[in-house]
Amino acid sequence: MSHKPPPVPPVAVGMPPAQPQRRSPGPLEALRGPAVGAVLAAFTVYLGFNAGGFFPGATANAAIAVCLLLVLAIMLVSRPFESFTPALLVPLGLLALFAAWTLASALWSGASGRALLEFDRALLYVLVFAFFGILVPGKRRLEWGLRGLAAAAVAICLAGWITRVAADVWPIAYDIHPERLSFPLTYWNALGLLATLGLLACVHLSSSGREGRPARLLGAAALPLLASTLLLTFSRASLGLMVVGLLVYAVVARPRRLLLTVAAAALPAAVAMVASYRASIVSSAGFGSPAGVAQGHHLALVVIVCALAAAALRALLERGDRRLAEWVPPVFEPRTIAAAVVGAAVVAILLAAALGAPGWLRSEYDNFVKGDVVGHAQEPRARLTSSGNNGRIKQWKVSLESFEEDPLIGTGAGTYQLQWARRRPYRFTVIDAHSLYIEVLGEMGIVGFLLIVGVVVSIFVGLGRRLRGEERCVYGALIALSTVWALHAGVDWDWEMPAVTLWFFALAGLALAKPIGGRRRALATVEPGRVLRIAAAVGVGVLAVTPAAIAISQARLNDAVDAFDRGNCNGAVGSALDSLDALKVRPEPYELIGYCDARAGQGELAERAMRNAIERDPENWETHYGLALVRAAAGRDPLPELGEAHRLDPLEPRIAEMIAATRGKGPREWERRAESARLPF
Repeated sequence: MSHKPPPVPPVAVGMPPAQPQRRSPGPLEALRGPAVGAVLAAFTVYLGFNAGGFFPGATANAAIAVCLLLVLAIMLVSRPFESFTPALLVPLGLLALFAAWTLASALWSGASGRALLEFDRALLYVLVFAFFGILVPGKRRLEWGLRGLAAAAVAICLAGWITRVAADVWPIAYDIHPERLSFPLTYWNALGLLATLGLLACVHLSSSGREGRPARLLGAAALPLLASTLLLTFSRASLGLMVVGLLVYAVVARPRRLLLTVAAAALPAAVAMVASYRASIVSSAGFGSPAGVAQGHHLALVVIVCALAAAALRALLERGDRRLAEWVPPVFEPRTIAAAVVGAAVVAILLAAALGAPGWLRSEYDNFVKGDVVGHAQEPRARLTSSGNNGRIKQWKVSLESFEEDPLIGTGAGTYQLQWARRRPYRFTVIDAHSLYIEVLGEMGIVGFLLIVGVVVSIFVGLGRRLRGEERCVYGALIALSTVWALHAGVDWDWEMPAVTLWFFALAGLALAKPIGGRRRALATVEPGRVLRIAAAVGVGVLAVTPAAIAISQARLNDAVDAFDRGNCNGAVGSALDSLDALKVRPEPYELIGYCDARAGQGELAERAMRNAIERDPENWETHYGLALVRAAAGRDPLPELGEAHRLDPLEPRIAEMIAATRGKGPREWERRAESARLPF
């Protein structure tokens, strides 16, 4: 019996070997680029209209939402960890270690509530980084992320701009510095940074050959609006970094159509900025007056015309795209750019020396080091020609003094406010050190500093390695944006404003992850089983416990404060107890309970509540001051606790007033003074 071999299919001569069949994407892997941009835009807009995410409730809510999205990604993406390349995992791991170190700092600071709130913000960034990395981005996902950032920045800046140029249409009230545009982020420098980021993103949209014609026209049209918004914030750092960002983008990204964008939008954007600068009433506390409204309407008309002109010019220049593509490449060769930069630098140095720039620079440096005040409060335009440091150096010095006390581990996360109160050279309340790197150095020592610097540097290294091929322009845009953020974070508290920081980790996750079908080395290419998926999802769920507890606690605490302000102590105590049920490490609910117990004549209960507050925030003058008040209300000597409060904040006038009013007096006078004392909130 013979056995014939199975027939072999014929193979055509020269035919390449069969390629392995590519896997089909899972449900979330097929998530289209617009959805990626929409998710980033939605988070940015939500945080932007909630005071930039500065307060605990908004940050916690955002973290909960990202946890839910991350669980969905883990359960639905066919290979959720395939995108985790070493380039992604290194900064993600360092960021996770930084978050863990932030939480651990409660062990030596004694202020667990402060450390937990700081940890929650860092956790949000970790979760965002991981979620956008898990999406396994295709080649166009990063571009949609940039579009989402641009859309969110334009939407937020447009809302703020309308409140200023059309105060009769959208009236708002400002608590401090009404002359500087800050709505909706509530902080003018943060809004200025967001306007700069949006401006750079729109320049990229208008200049990139990978964008369609509508995106290029819309990007150009948005530039005058963003320029006007940026000017009305009078943020010197943001204005300067706009120039830096544009230079970095031109040198690193080298987009061929940048010349067209400059030709179309530079003049309209400049006209919008000049008109905004000259609108003196709009940039004053009287912007809502009849004269301010009339001037605002005129400014709005000018900016709208500039936007239309920029779009029209960009449309006319569209015809030159092909010719430019044929002519520009030699101009944008690296050697040509390097030679041009060196030549321009030499010419600038020689010209500056001839015009006496060295002496001027020395004078400006002395003004920066020695000058605290920047312009008059009622004339913000004076800021733009002033080189004073606006108190930054003294604020940084306090953090550096804290670092010198304990250089390894620092004073603990969230404690800069306490260090400032104890060491401040003048009466001015400061919560953050106006520098991410210096504040981390003081609060979490050299360990925390190395971790956060490692996060930023490793992201830049990963982005730099992607600068090649057809994606150079989009990665160059991201490097320019990241440069602006990294520099601005060194002179302001952007870390505490997720609305201007969350995008950095989201786009880094998209940029450093392994794309579908990409050749970058991944750490997990096998589809995980159900047990592993469930375990990972449960782990994320555990992480969500902290932001959930903070969100509930903060909501109840807000209710308690509102009830207390209305004089409803029953409601205040009930809400404060609910806040403690959710999170027992915060001192604020105990302070409210203590004051309400004192009002009810329950001296023992009031003192017990205040001592609980001190236990949770022992270096805070407010808790010791509160204990002094409830003791005085009960006819007990308040001076020992007032002395401790004075040690923790020697310049606080309320403490000095109570010491002067109660020293040498008896119980009746103590009670009377406690009834009229000013509370610390």
